[in-house]
Amino acid sequence: MSNTLGVDLGGTKAGFVLADGDGNFLYEKSYPSPFQRTSRLTAGGEPETVIDAEMTDVPAERRVAAYLAKLESEFLKEAKRTAGAAAPDRKGYSLCGKTWTQDGKIVMVGSNAPMRFAADFGSGRSGIIVADAAEGSQAANDGNAAATAQGIYYRAVSGIEPRETGYIILGTGFGFGIPFYSALTEIGHIPVRAMPDWLLQECGCTEGRRTACAENYASGRGLQETARILLSMEGKPELEASFPGRPGPGPCKLVSESALRDGAADSKRIMELARGGKDGLACFIEDLAADVTAHAAVTAALLFGLQVIGAGESIALHHPWHVRRIAEKADALTAGNNMLRPKLRIEPTPLRDPAKFGALSLVVPEERYEAWASKMAAVKKNGTRITTDETDAHR
Repeated sequence: MSNTLGVDLGGTKAGFVLADGDGNFLYEKSYPSPFQRTSRLTAGGEPETVIDAEMTDVPAERRVAAYLAKLESEFLKEAKRTAGAAAPDRKGYSLCGKTWTQDGKIVMVGSNAPMRFAADFGSGRSGIIVADAAEGSQAANDGNAAATAQGIYYRAVSGIEPRETGYIILGTGFGFGIPFYSALTEIGHIPVRAMPDWLLQECGCTEGRRTACAENYASGRGLQETARILLSMEGKPELEASFPGRPGPGPCKLVSESALRDGAADSKRIMELARGGKDGLACFIEDLAADVTAHAAVTAALLFGLQVIGAGESIALHHPWHVRRIAEKADALTAGNNMLRPKLRIEPTPLRDPAKFGALSLVVPEERYEAWASKMAAVKKNGTRITTDETDAHR
């Protein structure tokens, strides 16, 4: 059986993994992303990146592709020398941005990818060339790539068509993917509900204006920023008013009595305090995040006709009780909805290493789905399956 190469390109690292036809990892290694910043500035005053420093003899629009080709060559030589692994005949690219193929090239644009490395393709379209679009290669946005891996699993194990599944990113960021889908699914920038003006946040999608984008409240960054805003409002009359969507007074008392006032208010601590109802303000922030996520997930399900949405990344992995609360809120939102048949299911993703399998799964032959599904099943460190059976002690 032939081997497959997966390349997962993010803002800080470029991960390479070589797998055989059954999905067994033969060799893997990570390198600095071409977009990873150094501590210096360029001559033009912009933050210097790895390829600014290492690819000075290559024209700017060719630097990313040249750098990745160099890493791939080094990686495959190491894989052959240390693991005896043969070169791949298929390549999958999971990329941190909008992705397409043009003029025989795999192209992307993304928030972590400086456009000074972009090539001009005419008609006002420009993008960063990642690699040649050779036979046997495919590329997708990282959310859609992870969704493809998960969709293959659901197809093999549950008989659900991949196109009826979705993958929601619940980590530092907040995003979404659909298997084998070419366009970005920017669920993180859906304005999910009315928010008081003081809780609107700056967002990368809309320069110079604060928004109620889902990502501002549902992501790890959003949890932390929401906490910062609420804590900064202590004692202000705005917190006394009732909060949209919640009965009773505003979060004023929750802020004044919160343990978050005297320590780290990062997403990890917020979620730890929210579980079990240990802190009212943390519960308020988690509840808002769950509500926002449920609204966004239901919107995606209605748009794409989804049966099941798997939630992955750090928050979903470490807090499956939060995913269960999202599912409960989605159930309430869709009660009696005739447009979602069968009923929408939201659960922690059944995948292990979705980022690695995402790139690889883009080029897995359909006849190998079952074999790959057995490798993609998620496991905890103690070897048990991740489930949504953990009880939610906080309401």
